[in-house]
Amino acid sequence: MNVRKAPTGTGPRLISPKASARVSRDGSLRIAILALPNSVLSDIGAPYEAFTKALQLARQGPSSPVYRIDLLTAGGRTVRTLAGLTVGGGRPFSQYKGFPDTLIVTGEPDSLDSVPLQSQLTEWLRAGDSKIRRICSVCTAVFCLASAGVLDGHRATTHWRYADRLARSYPMIEVNPEPVFLRDGKYYTSAGCTAAMDLALTLIEEDLGCKIATEIAREMVMFLRRPGGQAQISPVLKLQMTDYDPFRELQTWIFEHLQLPLTVEDLALQVHMSPRNFARAFVLQVGVTPARFIESIRLDAARRRLEETDRNLQQIAFECGFGSEETMRRSFVRNLRTSPSGYRARVQTA
Repeated sequence: MNVRKAPTGTGPRLISPKASARVSRDGSLRIAILALPNSVLSDIGAPYEAFTKALQLARQGPSSPVYRIDLLTAGGRTVRTLAGLTVGGGRPFSQYKGFPDTLIVTGEPDSLDSVPLQSQLTEWLRAGDSKIRRICSVCTAVFCLASAGVLDGHRATTHWRYADRLARSYPMIEVNPEPVFLRDGKYYTSAGCTAAMDLALTLIEEDLGCKIATEIAREMVMFLRRPGGQAQISPVLKLQMTDYDPFRELQTWIFEHLQLPLTVEDLALQVHMSPRNFARAFVLQVGVTPARFIESIRLDAARRRLEETDRNLQQIAFECGFGSEETMRRSFVRNLRTSPSGYRARVQTA
């Protein structure tokens, strides 16, 4: 599926391939969310809401709808979630005509065990493997794709708690427990809950560009859009998880003074500790050195500015505390394997 931007002032417009079941008659991409029994409610709702908002934003221009979103079930019109709530409005996968452009699967590691048509679902996934443009799993639904064999020979991730089980059960898959989500060709696998939103926004960005994806993040009041390579448990979250209250309060002070040098001495002064004792306690509580933590905060701040503003690189480097454009460039290359200008070009032309 190729996507191009319409002339200035109009919304994105799709170039539809001939006679493709992945595209509806009105030219919109077919998005299917396959919710297996005992799916986490937010795993279903987050991507569904994101694609719905993308459709709403696209409709503000004169272009035709860009998405048609369907909720599929293993059977029946409802799916019972892990929390006990029932989600309606779905239809059995066996009644779905053809295959979608993008398939997103949700569920638990053992969800297939309670699917009456398990063998039919497995065959449906295998048949769609060569026809579906993007095949995605949220959290532990990766076990469903793994069971069907479609991930053999590919890299995948899942919730860190289940990564070892996935690797042991399916040795043909290269399991990486670190990323929020991971793409290997047409296959997208992700960690749980909030990672479903990060994944959905990345898919939308691929189709419609960074501007709409960022607008959706704003609409949903997301503090940060996380790239796929970011660790599931970030240094910021580790700091929030600490039992030491002064360290948690330190986070706010860091964000408010990011343009300052922020040496170990500066940080230690805020929590009334000696620099040596602070550095040792910080590593023990957070798992990374203060310098590495500060760099990760600055990197995320710079990345957001590159995505959402037209500020020049020198100004961004100053605002985020890198000190110089060259220092920021080295940090980007070391952590993201691209330069700031390369990163901005990628997100602007996605």
